[in-house]
This record gives sequence, C-alpha cells and structure tokens, in this order.
Amino acid sequence: MRIAVLLLCIAYNEGIAVPEVREVTCTGGREVVLEVEASEVTIEGVVRFKTRVYRVDGEITFPSTTIRMQAGQECKLKVVNNLDGEPCTEHENGYHCQDTTSLHTHGLHVSPTDDNIDTHINPGEEHTYEYTIPDYHLMGTHWYHAHHHGSTALQALGGLAGMLLMDASPSFQLPNDIRRLYRRSRVPPLMLNYLAFGDDAAGGFWNFHTHKDLVELYDPVTVPLDLQWEEGQPLPNDGTGNFYVVNGVLSPEVEMVNNDAALLRMVHAGDGQHLCLELDDDNNLCNMTLLARDGVFHQTPYLQLSTIVLLQGTRADVAVICSLPEGVNEVVINIRANPNPSVNPSETNTFSQESILKLKIRNGMRRTAVPTSEVPFPSYLTSLMEASVQIGGETGVEDILLGGGGASGYSVNGVSWPGWEHEGDGKYVEEFCLDKSYQITLGGAGRATHNPDGPVLSSTPFHPYHQHINHFQIYDGSDNTGMVLRNGEWRDVVPSWGGVGTVVRMKPVRFVGEAVVHCHLLQHEDNGMMSLMKLMECGGSEAVSTSSIGLLGKNGEKEQEETTNFTFLVVMCVGLVAGIGGVVLFAVGRARRSVGSPVAAESVEIEDEEDVEQAACEGTVLL
Repeated sequence: MRIAVLLLCIAYNEGIAVPEVREVTCTGGREVVLEVEASEVTIEGVVRFKTRVYRVDGEITFPSTTIRMQAGQECKLKVVNNLDGEPCTEHENGYHCQDTTSLHTHGLHVSPTDDNIDTHINPGEEHTYEYTIPDYHLMGTHWYHAHHHGSTALQALGGLAGMLLMDASPSFQLPNDIRRLYRRSRVPPLMLNYLAFGDDAAGGFWNFHTHKDLVELYDPVTVPLDLQWEEGQPLPNDGTGNFYVVNGVLSPEVEMVNNDAALLRMVHAGDGQHLCLELDDDNNLCNMTLLARDGVFHQTPYLQLSTIVLLQGTRADVAVICSLPEGVNEVVINIRANPNPSVNPSETNTFSQESILKLKIRNGMRRTAVPTSEVPFPSYLTSLMEASVQIGGETGVEDILLGGGGASGYSVNGVSWPGWEHEGDGKYVEEFCLDKSYQITLGGAGRATHNPDGPVLSSTPFHPYHQHINHFQIYDGSDNTGMVLRNGEWRDVVPSWGGVGTVVRMKPVRFVGEAVVHCHLLQHEDNGMMSLMKLMECGGSEAVSTSSIGLLGKNGEKEQEETTNFTFLVVMCVGLVAGIGGVVLFAVGRARRSVGSPVAAESVEIEDEEDVEQAACEGTVLL
C-alpha cells in the first residue's frame, strides 16, 4: 500500500502551507483503533520510503492521526498488529522484536497500569489500553508512540507516533487570554519528525545510527526502507539526507497576521540530537514567548526568548507575534535549527538545518494578544520549591545517572535493563512513597559539566532523561536564560548533565506501580538505558482519590460577577448603538470548541462574553 502525506495543497510563492494533521477525539469511553501495518510514505517533492505506520480508525497519515483526550473522560486505544513478522518472546538488550509493539502516552499523568509498556503485541495480536483521565489533569501538548523494548527507536521514529492533545475539563477555569489564544490560533499543532536517511546521523557520536542503517541491524529485515529520492533534486539539508519535516512537509509555511499572536504547539518527535530553534530575524520583527514545556504551563512572567531548545521528546507551546515594517504588506521569517554557540560550544549534540519552518506575516484583522495571565495549577503540580523534601529516595539513592556503567555502558546507575521478569537487585533504580516530596539529582555518568552561569548544555553529548507518569520540578537547572531549563518549571524530559547534574523535586501522588525511566535517545533505551521507579503506599500515605485533588486558585465568585457585568454592558452598548442609528449584526457562534482547536482564518468567532461586549460597543459586524 502506498500513502501520501495529508496536505492542504495551498502554495504560497515558493512554500507549502503547513498542513493540519487529521484528528480524532477519544472521550466518553470511545475506542479508537490503531492498526499497525507496513506502508509507503511520501514526503512531497523529497522522498518516498516504506515504514511501519498506524491506520487510525481506517485512515493513514504521516505523522499519525492526532488524538484529542479530555480530563475527566475515559479513552480506549486498541492496538491491532497487522504486521507479518515473527512473534517475539525473549528479553535482551539490543535491536530485536522489530514487529512486536506496545504503546506509550508520553506526558500523561495516569496510572502505570493504564500507560503500561510491559505489553507485547505480536503480529496477529491486539491489545486495548484503557485510560481513565483524572478530572484535575492539566491541559497540555503531548504525544503517543510505540515503546516495545528493542524496537522503540525503529518504530517510533519510523512512523508509529502522533500528537496527543489533552483538553481541560469543563470545570477548569482558564484565564481568558490563555483561552482565547488556544481557541483562536490559526496554526495547527506541529509535529517535528526526524528523517535520518543519510550516511551519518550525528557525526558518529555514541554509535548513533541513521534510520537507514538502523533498519538493516534487524535480521531478517521485514520492512525494507526502499528509499526513492525525488529525481533531479539534491538531498535535503545540504545534501546530508538527514532532515526534519513539520506535519510531514519539509520547511512549510505558517500563515500569521500582523500584530496578531499565533500559537505554535510543537512536539519534537526526534532522536539523536536536540534542536535549537532560532528566528532568522535580523530586524527583530518577531517575539517568541514560552508559555509551556512538556505539557505544563510555566509560572508568570512568561519568558521571551529568541531561541527555543527542544530536547528529544520535549514539547513546547510558544506564542509568536510579529510586526510588519511600515509600508510592507508581507514578510516571511525563517525558523532554523542552528547550533547556537551560546547554548552548546560543540556542535556534536545539536542538529543543524537551515529552515525548519517559515512564518508568513501579512496584513489582516488583529484578534489575539500574547497572554500574560498565570494558569491555575492542579494540586498534583503544587510547587515544591519551598517545600520540605527528603534528599534521595527510600533506599537512599540521591542521584540517577544515565550511561557509564553496565556491560555495554547503556545503563541507569550502572545497571543495564534486566527485563520485566527480573526480580531482586537492580529491578528498581529507586523506591518512592506517595504524597512525599523528594529531591533527586539527574546526571550523565562520565559526561562533561555545564556552565552554571549560562545555558550551556554540555561540551560533549548528553543523555536526555525521561520519566513516565509523574512530572518533576526543576529545582536547580543552572540555566539563567530559560532556553533549556527554568527553575520552577515542570518537565518530563531534561538533560542529564554529568558533574553538576540537574536537581529536580517530585511528589508522587495517587498512582502506585512501576514507572519507567530511560534515556530518550531511543536507540540507547533499546540497548538497555532504562529502569523502573517503584511507586508505593507507605505509612501515612494512600492512593489519592480523584475528588480530593483540586485546582489551586479557583475564582468562581469572580467569574459569576463578571458574567453579570457583561450582560448589563452588552444591553447598554447595544442600546447606544441603536440610538444613533447603528446596525449591529450578531451571529453569536456559541458552539464551544475544544481548547486548542484552530479557528478558520475566514471567520471571526464570538467565543466568550468579552468578545460580544467589545463587538457591541464598537459596532462590529461579526460573521
């Protein structure tokens, strides 16, 4: 079967508009079916290749279909393995089980029994994952991907991955400026996929393989890559053949309006190297404001940055606003992935591509400002910056180190992954009690240190540390710019610097079981750089009920008062306009979109009371 990437097919001079990836909603206990099969993918004008993909509810796209969930709702994801390979039953570290799969919901705060990657879906088999989303779950940008040990990198980076958007529950009270931006943004969520089809993915560092070479490490090869480059065209990214696509398109364009804030919800679904995304904007026409990282909003004031660093697996929600020079009707601003010497003095660990995405700014109606309000945090994300904490876990482990030990160097605290069936020493990197606050230092054994006075990642490559189920708070990230880390933010992927390390704090709540930790260089995870945390009930702690975890900073009385004031003001304003002969036409589209859903550029939607109030007072015709 041959498939093409889903495109809007809108050409702007030399560019292609960024496409909106197909989306399905999974709420109310609905079952979404993900069929795993081999198919041909086309990157328009660049390359065709064969890989493993998801057919979601009967349709295939690259990247895979976006799944939208909602806090307080149940979702079922049924994975059906239609591949033709052999079943896999043995455990080993290394590249194996190429056609056996499982599923991970990266970023969700759910039970380990829901997000359980200790599932082995062999060819011809199926498994249904049932997710009960707590009603207090924060809205955010996440993703899902295959996660079977031994074939995680092959499958997840090959095409078994898609965006996962969490909407807030109806009772969650978002600040108006945040709500407006997420509802009105014309830009679809953006998935950045790394296609490594060249001869050297990362300068040879750490035995990291291109996807082309990785496919050949499995014996026998059941899904050959069958690369077919576009005739007459040079290999992308300066002839390297290793490049990023955004929603399946090489360097697409995002259309923006002058002085109107746009929301870029980005998922870095790459491996190997991190991205330093920079505005190629010598005239300082655009500003980027970082609102959230790894699916959790930042504390205010939000940071204005010229460079956004995306580690492997990281997500970022960024508000961008641009101003056209006087007399100019249209400008295109490039966003490049560029090794920034201020971030990394060595280019080894930073990917370079002249253009990842372009911003096309034109004149039009301004609708949205850059938000400044702070989002109320659910209590499972209560700040631990001033909390009384225990240094280390219950067995005394204070540091979690990736690499530098074990039989192959692919290890966590010196132990290579012993397998799900292993019991005894080495099964858990550490044990943690519910409702108890801890401080842990994350580091990469034997790696270089970073500069505590700046944002330097490392002078040699580092391992990105990822933790399932529970986010952790950055207590001391030693980054004064916020480009890489910001003290006080909540993350699930961070650099594991050697020497100094990244100091984090966490408080497991509600869920007991086994939470996976691993290097998010997925080839390293496949080779054994993975372990488990044991989350358990201890004396004085218990699994927390949904109803006992609420929101911080709710302001229901104030909201009711504002609604009353709005009604009075609309009546007064409409009367005033009518009195002077004005005609105000209201087409009040009160259909409530899910938070984050894009609004068509052709229409102006009245979404809340302030929209109606402003339109009435200005005599605006709203369509």
